[in-house]
Amino acid sequence: MNILRALVCPVLLCAAIIATSISPALADPIEIEHERGILRLDGPAKRVATINWSFTESVIALGLDPVAIADPQDYVDWVAKPDLPESFVDLGQRASPNLEALRASKPDLIISVPDIGMAYEKLAEIAPVLELRLFDGKTPAFETAREVFGKIAKATGREAEAQAYLADVDQKMIDYGKRIKTAIGPDQKINVVFFFDESNVGIFADISLPGSVMTAMNVPIAYDGEVNKWGFGRGGLEILAPYAKETLVYTNPVPDVVLDKLLNSPMWKVMDFTRNNRVYELPVVWAYGGVPSALRFARLLTETIESGPQQ
Repeated sequence: MNILRALVCPVLLCAAIIATSISPALADPIEIEHERGILRLDGPAKRVATINWSFTESVIALGLDPVAIADPQDYVDWVAKPDLPESFVDLGQRASPNLEALRASKPDLIISVPDIGMAYEKLAEIAPVLELRLFDGKTPAFETAREVFGKIAKATGREAEAQAYLADVDQKMIDYGKRIKTAIGPDQKINVVFFFDESNVGIFADISLPGSVMTAMNVPIAYDGEVNKWGFGRGGLEILAPYAKETLVYTNPVPDVVLDKLLNSPMWKVMDFTRNNRVYELPVVWAYGGVPSALRFARLLTETIESGPQQ
């Protein structure tokens, strides 16, 4: 009996070790629908490279530090939060990422956009590519951002984290919306704008990220004119005239010289929102981002409105 036990136990131990070592290979692959069809991964990605800021912030929000990031310096100026990790490979420009640097980062997943579609084959030579579209000119941007967030979570094995994050976002959107209505009244509409220069303005509609976030907050957005695929209209200051009786919020960053000329222009001064003190300045937030930027926009919009108009 003892001899038999001595022979069997090592065999069982070896079998257990072998089973443990090969179990990942036997696991079902992860399948994700993306712009190129179905992406199949052998398992959750651990070393992710991001070619777009929306993907960068989403991966970080899910608790995973990207190993390679495009345009990190401008991310700090335009996106601001969440903070970038301490260590990563700088891929250079988003429109033309440095393939040599990307290869050196040894990613097991690259998340990219169709805008650089010509580079897809070159990216795919380095690692599997998850190509996701952020704007199509039809779907509300916040809805797309949530879908993209879920696909990134699936690719990285963080679906439980994504569900918890989105549940928190949903509750905060409701709370922020109530706070804004308390501050400015239930019927007051808001225009969210940005400035190309002192005489040209972009104005967000409900299909944009700011607009679709406000819809989720149950806060009415004023602009209902023509838009491009990113969900904003563009024109001179006169584009604001039909909505001058509403509240106006402008986003940063804006160069000081541009803002000074704008605020002192005759047309700006005669607008009803200027004369009746309904102009608010929003801190830096990325208006073309993912779910983290959407949540940041909702929070900053609420805090800005509650803090009072620009003096």
